[in-house]
Amino acid sequence: MVNNLQTGATFIELIKKYPDLWKTPIKNQYQHAPMKTELQTTGTQRSLQQLVSNLVNNFLPAAHRNNTQLVNEVRQEIALGKSVTQSTIAVMSDLLSTVIINSKNGEIHISAERFSNTVTLEIQERNNYNGYALAFSVGAIEPLAHSFGGHIRINGPQKRVATISFSFPDQLVAA
Repeated sequence: MVNNLQTGATFIELIKKYPDLWKTPIKNQYQHAPMKTELQTTGTQRSLQQLVSNLVNNFLPAAHRNNTQLVNEVRQEIALGKSVTQSTIAVMSDLLSTVIINSKNGEIHISAERFSNTVTLEIQERNNYNGYALAFSVGAIEPLAHSFGGHIRINGPQKRVATISFSFPDQLVAA
């Protein structure tokens, strides 16, 4: 089949010659086990530190390929309420993935703060080398964050140290 491609065979000609080709499953070398994004619960509260640890562990192979270190600095006492949805977790995952994909020989630190009913997660790349791509990719995630009241900000996208802040509403329920 490679010879046919090299001689200029069209896609239609290949399908005619190999009619079952499209039925053959393609093995994706980047497939991995489903991501672990469960939240460790304590009564009505869940651990942000544990969630970030799960995300970090999911992305370790990609970070290793890019020679990037991941550091979870989220304090154990920062809890998440029941209002945190899968969309919130998806934004966290997408942001971390985006920073790792755009890193090379990087050092990524993840921290968080709670201010009343708002949690701010910060992802800091301390060896940013691909700022334009990073800013563009982060911008593509922002509409999802806005859909549930979240906000994404990037500081220093063209500087050596770039910081992505993701703020989202989260009301803790008194136990």
